[in-house]
Amino acid sequence: MARVRAEANGAAAPFAGRYEAKARTPLDPATLRTAGGEIVHTDDFAATAMPAILDTLASPDAVAADASRDRLDLAKEAGCLEMALDTADTIRPADGLERMLAHHLATAHVAAMKAAAVMQQHLGEASRTLGPSRQAACVEAERMARAYARLTGSFQAGMQTLQRVRSGGRQVVVVQHNHIGEGAQAVVAGSVTGGLRCGGEVRG
Repeated sequence: MARVRAEANGAAAPFAGRYEAKARTPLDPATLRTAGGEIVHTDDFAATAMPAILDTLASPDAVAADASRDRLDLAKEAGCLEMALDTADTIRPADGLERMLAHHLATAHVAAMKAAAVMQQHLGEASRTLGPSRQAACVEAERMARAYARLTGSFQAGMQTLQRVRSGGRQVVVVQHNHIGEGAQAVVAGSVTGGLRCGGEVRG
């Protein structure tokens, strides 16, 4: 539809309008969902064919359903489909953007753990060899260690991004001051709001 309108260069494009109307027609409210809140696609999905801040899967149309299938296909190709769905179930995403972030977190975790496994293999090789072979194994282990560090850093940054999105980018610190007399004891505690929601709870 977008391509037809672009090629029309501002001219009337009723054909594109019909495409858009078909794509934006809401799906059956009884459409089945699978893990991670994704849509279970039917065999004739292709014939019934931009996630936004709003949760497009709350009342999905064909565009949102296609985006859902694309996310699942990409996660499968990245080798982290099950992890991505479990991560999405854990953080309970509110919209398509949070679903994609959940999949990014899962991908970073899977890749980091695989890099760690390769690193351990090279370290084991280094412990069994001498000379150039040992040096080569150490070099490869160091490369995998850097990859692991970058991937875990990306995972942690993703978690911080999720926290900022859900807290509106604000963090409120409440400090309680207690005045005590001589010889007495008191505990001064502060609280931080705007933490990460996980399983319906707020964790700072």
